Amino acid sequence: MIVNNSHNDGARETNKIKNRQAIIEAGIQTFIAKGVAETTVRDIIRSTGLASGTFYNYFNSKEEVLVAIFDDFAKEIGKTVRDDDVQPKDFEEFLRIKLTRFFKFVSSKPEIFMIMSNNHNLVNTFSINTPQFIIEIDYLKEEINDYIEKGVFPNFDVDLFALVIRPITDSLAQEMMSQKKIDINKYTKKCINFLTRGLGV
Repeated sequence: MIVNNSHNDGARETNKIKNRQAIIEAGIQTFIAKGVAETTVRDIIRSTGLASGTFYNYFNSKEEVLVAIFDDFAKEIGKTVRDDDVQPKDFEEFLRIKLTRFFKFVSSKPEIFMIMSNNHNLVNTFSINTPQFIIEIDYLKEEINDYIEKGVFPNFDVDLFALVIRPITDSLAQEMMSQKKIDINKYTKKCINFLTRGLGV
């Protein structure tokens, strides 16, 4: 008799995804409420309703939960910002498309800003250095280099751009989120001016 385990495997995988997401969401809320320094693994577990053993199947510490929160954030940013058949006529238009999407996304995720603003000594940028952030920056560099090779963009130091884009956008995003009225266009223009002038493009 042949036993089909595909259904059971699918259910287990779904359960894994749900458990991990429950821990991530509990981590976000606990870090906001108590601060990263004061939060314990037990606090996060208590918020999930899961057994402690289940937590340790996914994470070894609260720090790993924090990294996972920002890594997932980076993945979502990447999906939002990456090109989708939009062909910019020049570098400034490219930046406008990317940055508008970035600032819109950030404004839709105030919980990430709250973690940072409540934990300045531990978490001071959106781009906490996670594997996914590194991957997303590499994707961006590849895209820019492709446009340079095609002659759409002028030739400039793409590595320098990759180095400065993160702290600049992080700082402006935090400034934008601290305002009573969020003005995405204002911060997009501000970022474009800073980047194009600094790179000499």
